[in-house]
Amino acid sequence: MAVVVSLGLNSAAQAEAPLEIAGAKTVDAAAVIDLVQSNAALVILDNRKEVDFNAGHIQGATRLIDTDLTSPDVLAAVVPAKDTPVLFYCNGLKCGRAAAATTRAVEWGYTNIYYYAKGMEEWRAEDLPVDIR
Repeated sequence: MAVVVSLGLNSAAQAEAPLEIAGAKTVDAAAVIDLVQSNAALVILDNRKEVDFNAGHIQGATRLIDTDLTSPDVLAAVVPAKDTPVLFYCNGLKCGRAAAATTRAVEWGYTNIYYYAKGMEEWRAEDLPVDIR
């Protein structure tokens, strides 16, 4: 009898996202602020559901939920150059959406990836500013 186990990074399938992802640099809130202030080319991708994004997101973020990243073309429409600095985040370690999106970006050959593992949970805990839609 064969047993197949899926190790996909789906928020429902994983209790806690990893703190690190090979091929990406894990950052904390202070590093996110530094990146935003020092790198005008930075693309910030919020990988959460629309309701979460609308309730507050990091200034300048574009919403691109992980489940929409079905092919490299979807990410390329937002980030055409694979060496563009890209920051992925979601609600935090219990969310898993940023981990899934970051993993796909690495697999698709993106080379300048930042993974904000603790995401909005840490951002809000530190009382940092959010944009509300």
